Amino acid sequence: MAGIENMYSTIYLGRQPIVDLKQQRVAYELLFRSGPENRALFQDDINATAAVIRHTFIDLGLSRVLEGCPGFINVNETLLKSPLIELMPPDNIILEILENVPLDDSVRARCAELRRLGYHFALDDVVAITPDVTRMLPLVDYIKFDLREIPLATLPEVVSRLQGFQGRLLAEKVDSVEEFEACKALGISLFQGYFFARPTVMTHNRATPNRAVTLRLLGLVLQEADIGRLEEVFKAAPDMVLGLLKLVNAAENYRRPVSSIREALMLLGTARLKRWALILLFAADCKPGRSGHSPLLEMAAVRGRMMELLADELGHDSDDAFMAGILSLADSMLAMPMPELVSSLALHPAVEDALLHRNGELGDLLQQVELAECRQSGSPLPQMDAERFNRLQLHALEWVKQLWQDELPH
Repeated sequence: MAGIENMYSTIYLGRQPIVDLKQQRVAYELLFRSGPENRALFQDDINATAAVIRHTFIDLGLSRVLEGCPGFINVNETLLKSPLIELMPPDNIILEILENVPLDDSVRARCAELRRLGYHFALDDVVAITPDVTRMLPLVDYIKFDLREIPLATLPEVVSRLQGFQGRLLAEKVDSVEEFEACKALGISLFQGYFFARPTVMTHNRATPNRAVTLRLLGLVLQEADIGRLEEVFKAAPDMVLGLLKLVNAAENYRRPVSSIREALMLLGTARLKRWALILLFAADCKPGRSGHSPLLEMAAVRGRMMELLADELGHDSDDAFMAGILSLADSMLAMPMPELVSSLALHPAVEDALLHRNGELGDLLQQVELAECRQSGSPLPQMDAERFNRLQLHALEWVKQLWQDELPH
């Protein structure tokens, strides 16, 4: 099938446990990985961290990645001061300020602003308690020492200058029992390193985003387009619908049924949607030279639109019908079982029943649309003549074709 080789891309996310004095896992550090070999090859911190954020919150899902623990995510100065940070729920994420971030007045002001929103901070790779570090101490919750950067012989002096610090000390790259015991004796209570566990790499297959649709979405969001125009773009992008639903779940911090793309957009809000668009941009989903779209994505979009049109004709709920149609191929797009997929999304019971069992009005309609995709002529619906059914099919195909034109919104 033409374009089948571009249908999927595999994403990778490194995850290293952080343990306590009893060597029990209490958190994870989330790490960019460029492939399954557990290495990080990237050109800049922004792309790497944006990829980590997308993989955690959209591709893999927060609950699967963190398993109820907080996650440490590296941030440089640009990301710290950007609106992307506020996409992440403060209860689950510790922002780890990289060692190359200047701890100046502007950084302290931004950290104070984010702390008021509930965020927590770690200072990475501290090797000396400088005046700038001292001024940051009231704003941070964790101090991290890299044992490859600071010798054990000098660590006691550095730790002694942190008397009165209200947060916790964390030693990373702890590779032996001797290092573990020495750090414990200094009052360090959190640890990370090969002595406890090497980073593991989580993988996930995701549908390759359509370049034109991604760019169209970015353009509309940055232009602050109304929800109706955004909704039209999402309807042509089943992979983005999945991401949208997962983001709504993370943003709301609880599961509630979402009946339509419009409702999901309203729940997420313009600010978070802008940040997601920026993540898509920074994570380089729109790579130069990528063209075309997968037949599976096109079929899902057409199916969703066809379900919507038929539901309108037959007096069913068109929003639920569209959701059932566009998600009906998501298991194939993501190479994961439909029950696992449905359990990760907040969908109306009627949509779930249609996707899992083809039951109910939506399930019957979905079966008929699937049957029609294999027929050469005629209408599979007894209540609709073939000519009308065929016109709706042509309308659905034209609708998707129009939305997937390689033009940016004006």
